[in-house]
Amino acid sequence: MLSLWKDLLNLIYPSAVDCPLCGRRRQGKDICDNCHSIVSGYKQELYCGRCGRFTGKGSVIPSVSSHFCYTCRKQKWPFELVRAAGPYEGILKEAIHRFKYLGRRGLAFNLAGLMVETARTEPILTSVDLVLPVPLSNEKLRLRGFNQAALLAEEVGYMLQIPMNSKLLIKDFETRPQTSLNRTDREQNLRGAFRVTNAEAINGKNIMIIDDVFTTGSTMSSVALVIRSVGARHVFGLTVAAGRYF
Repeated sequence: MLSLWKDLLNLIYPSAVDCPLCGRRRQGKDICDNCHSIVSGYKQELYCGRCGRFTGKGSVIPSVSSHFCYTCRKQKWPFELVRAAGPYEGILKEAIHRFKYLGRRGLAFNLAGLMVETARTEPILTSVDLVLPVPLSNEKLRLRGFNQAALLAEEVGYMLQIPMNSKLLIKDFETRPQTSLNRTDREQNLRGAFRVTNAEAINGKNIMIIDDVFTTGSTMSSVALVIRSVGARHVFGLTVAAGRYF
């Protein structure tokens, strides 16, 4: 019984010496040495200059400094650029899963820290006027109990000293899960779902949208379109992780 209680307490209040990304011992550091090495490696990987998705492993890109993926070369996005702390795999994927689906809200601080490190490599992301999280529908919010994007946005805004508002964007209705849909169906699925509650608070401003993952870009694009429609000057995105393209 005592062991059961200890396991339950560790689930709710994980040890302060556990690495927030992998759960291993971290020896008093922010993250363990192994995760630090992995995250440092992410910073050396090639990514699309527009959507921020990472290239497939083993890909050869002729122009490292300014290449765009195939999708971004043929499609015009309503956002200027998106950046992510790393690819949606391994330790980042596992940490996001624990944060999003297992209720480990405390991970917002650590994941946001990685996002802020990434933002600081793009000066334009640190000088926006307002940070907005991608909203959840009321139905999803009741089921999950929190909006992971809002928790991340709160931490990112605080670390970068940029105002954050989680009330300016709302999602009017719940949509089908995006994971099983292709890009076209995802865009159709989200059509009309998002709405701005106060256009004056956004008009003429540079906005940074916060979400946990960027995959096809459908969610980020749908939110950016709504923000642009009420007069936002420039729209950028920042996520914990992004998919890969080949």
